[in-house]
Amino acid sequence: MTPQEQDLRKVFLLLFISTIMIFAFQAYMVLFQTPKTKVEPEPPKAQVQAPNLLLGTTRENVKPLEIYSFSLGPYKLSISKTGARLISAVYKPYSKELITETEKKLNIFPLELISSDASMTMKLNFSPYEIKFQENKIIATLQDGELKIQKQIWYDGKLLRFRLITQGIETPFVLIGANLKEGELFSHNGSVFKLNNELRRVSADDIKTPQVFLGDISIAGQESRYYFKGFAGEISAIAIYRLNEHTLSAIMPKGELIMHYGAKDYSYLKTANLTDAIDFGRLKLIVKPFFLFLYWIYDKTGFWVISIFILTFIVRLLMFPLTYKSTVAFSKMAELAPKIQELKEKYAKDQAKFQEELIKLYQQAGFNPASGCLPILLQIPIFFALYKVLTITSELQLERFLWVSSLAEKDPYYILPILMGLTMVAQQMLTPNPDKTQNYLMIGMSFIFVLAFAGFPSGLVLYWIFNNIISLGQTYIIKKLTQPKVNKKGKRKN
Repeated sequence: MTPQEQDLRKVFLLLFISTIMIFAFQAYMVLFQTPKTKVEPEPPKAQVQAPNLLLGTTRENVKPLEIYSFSLGPYKLSISKTGARLISAVYKPYSKELITETEKKLNIFPLELISSDASMTMKLNFSPYEIKFQENKIIATLQDGELKIQKQIWYDGKLLRFRLITQGIETPFVLIGANLKEGELFSHNGSVFKLNNELRRVSADDIKTPQVFLGDISIAGQESRYYFKGFAGEISAIAIYRLNEHTLSAIMPKGELIMHYGAKDYSYLKTANLTDAIDFGRLKLIVKPFFLFLYWIYDKTGFWVISIFILTFIVRLLMFPLTYKSTVAFSKMAELAPKIQELKEKYAKDQAKFQEELIKLYQQAGFNPASGCLPILLQIPIFFALYKVLTITSELQLERFLWVSSLAEKDPYYILPILMGLTMVAQQMLTPNPDKTQNYLMIGMSFIFVLAFAGFPSGLVLYWIFNNIISLGQTYIIKKLTQPKVNKKGKRKN
């Protein structure tokens, strides 16, 4: 083979590997990214329009006054006397503020009451309320002639609850607020609601004009990868707006609601009937079982790092038959490499004859080229499912690992991504390809993976490290089981 042909071969090989990576990424985007809801106006019979938020008027200049702070279970809430609006909502276990800078800048806050009458909206949100704290319950009351508004918030020992009582006015919309912006990692960021038992997710790009959805709504809120702010219960309508890169929603409640402004902690969401707020993506049937199993392991061990390792180990153990077939197939390929090279040289000018002799060689050796690739392709959805699980598990934010303060954050010293790259190189050295060019390319790919994973959450990088280490162990065992036994004289035993 001439140097020019070798260079051309390297180029085609690099293009092939790049194509496989792009295909895998596109497959992940199609299969595991969150499906979006196509936003269409409600049928004419609805006859309900999204009320005006009065942005761009005097709203932005009327700042909240007299702030009252309350501690209710895991929540620390701050409510203004003007409008009884939720100025601050800190979820204490995560020390996370759920009120966004956009809401503060525009002076538009959760628990505002939005009416179809602009003057009424101003009165409801910028009049002084009487605020009391009685029997672990916040009671904010506005009395103006026949008009009476009362907002109640309380913690019953397990859940935060909300009730709106109105008199002298049709039930207004209650503002939920805007979604947080954080590293999505292919998770949904925007409005989420369950309408007529169908879960819908709407992003800012989907909203051109404010939309109203009517029906039997059981969940309504704003979500990001780790956090949710909203309600569960009986809701008759939800209005969705767009604020630049954010969505903002408001609901029309029917009665008492469960209220949650905090992390997507599965155990808490399960109690609150809000587990649908967790974004499992398109292949929920695959992702959710892994997610629940990871939680079960954590419940038994108490450590997320141990849980990730055990989950990875069990998955690798279940996939061992596929790994075995793939490893054996590639080993046979390595053994046949010299003979294949001889055929290439012998039939360099007759590709048809080369292919014919190659097939005969494969048949004589009992080798099927697809037997090495198929197991790998079958494993891809499982790896992506585990990837998805680790990107939506909010509790990883609270787990430390040695020098890493949170498994939801990147390694500040990039030690874990480097270790991941080294384990990938070790895998390549344990099962080298007869073609040195491919070995160099795979080592180069390991370096690219290090750069790609440098900014990823540490929990994800740990998963890949564990996966690589277990895979190394499996490959070593398979090689020991399949390599020919040698007697003391150095001869192979039959």
